[in-house]
Order: sequence, then structure tokens, then C-alpha cells
Amino acid sequence: MQVKIAVLDDHTLIAEAISSLIADHPIYSFYGGFSNSYELEQNINQQGHPDVLLLDINLPKDDGIELCRKFIPRFPGMHIIMITGLTQPAIVKSAMRTGASGFMLKNITKDEIINGLDTVLRGEKYVHREIQQLIVNEALYQHRSTDYIPKLTRREKEVLQLIVQEMTTQEIAAKLYISINTVETHRASLLQKTGAKNIAGLVKVAIEKGLTD
Repeated sequence: MQVKIAVLDDHTLIAEAISSLIADHPIYSFYGGFSNSYELEQNINQQGHPDVLLLDINLPKDDGIELCRKFIPRFPGMHIIMITGLTQPAIVKSAMRTGASGFMLKNITKDEIINGLDTVLRGEKYVHREIQQLIVNEALYQHRSTDYIPKLTRREKEVLQLIVQEMTTQEIAAKLYISINTVETHRASLLQKTGAKNIAGLVKVAIEKGLTD
């Protein structure tokens, strides 16, 4: 019996790479590559769902984490592995909380992807080794020097500025034209990067270190 693997990623090279990596495997077969959720759902309606979906987090018209949250109850027999170039532990944790079976980086090797697929099909969680190390480092060095100034992305700075202005998650999502889940992901990343325990602490750190300047 073949185990069908699908890829939802707007970069077609990723799907092609995954297809190539599993091409000669005796069990895994390539179900198809899709650039958006509509294409994938249309295909599922016609052929049934794949056994494993490798799902990108950053899609032009979709939020991968939000899609994961939606797909899990709809397709209970489908394992979802998030695949991304993002390495922030907060994003990994947010993805895994949706019920994702695993988390892979796009620089994954053939042996790693086979190991990841084997792992989730056994009913276990798989987290790419580089991500595991980042999470360990975060736990070991969470008490950072007060002189440390975290490096924020442009979007994180925009979200932080609006948090400082006391805007709600819903208001921030509407203001920036992004989903509520994406705002929450950025919020979690900001807390992790600054070491703040809550929003009040985040605002304090942002003002002290001039992070919204």
C-alpha cells in the first residue's frame, strides 16, 4: 500500500524537490504539489485526501497555521507537517499547538524527510533537528543580558507599534490586513525575542529599548 505525500507551497521548486526525494521510495508516492488551498481542496474532493500534507506556513493568500487548524478536523486521517524557512521557536510552538504532526525546514535532506515521514506515521511528533536545537538554546539562555536588543522583522515592528498603541488583536489584524492567527504568531515571537512574560512586559521592554523607533 502506497502512502501518498502532498505539498502545499507557492514555490513549485519545493514540491518538485520533495517529489524527487521520495521518487525511488518503496512506500511513499507523490500525491501532488499545490500552490494554494483551493487547488488542494478541489483535488481532495475528487481523489480523497493524501496521507501526509507538507504545508508551508507563509502562503500569499493563506496562513499555513490557520489552514492546519482548519484541515485537521476536516481530514482526520491526514497528517500535517509544517514546512518552512522560519526558525523562530515561538512560530514552531504555535504551529504544533494547532495539532500539526511535525515541523520541517526547507533545507531538509532526503534522510531527514524520510525519517520525518516515518515518525509521524508512527503517531509520533517530528521536529527538525535544527529547530530542536533552537528550542534548547532558548530554554538555556532565556535570561538574556539587559543590554541585549532583539532583532525584529519589519512586520514584527509594525505589530509591536500597534500593541504599544493599545490596539487589540482584531484591530491589528484589520489594520495590517493579516489574519488574527498571524497577529498572534507575531505576538508570541515578540514575547520570545524580548523575554517578556506578558503584553505589559512587552510594552515596557519596547519603550526601554526603543524597539518601535
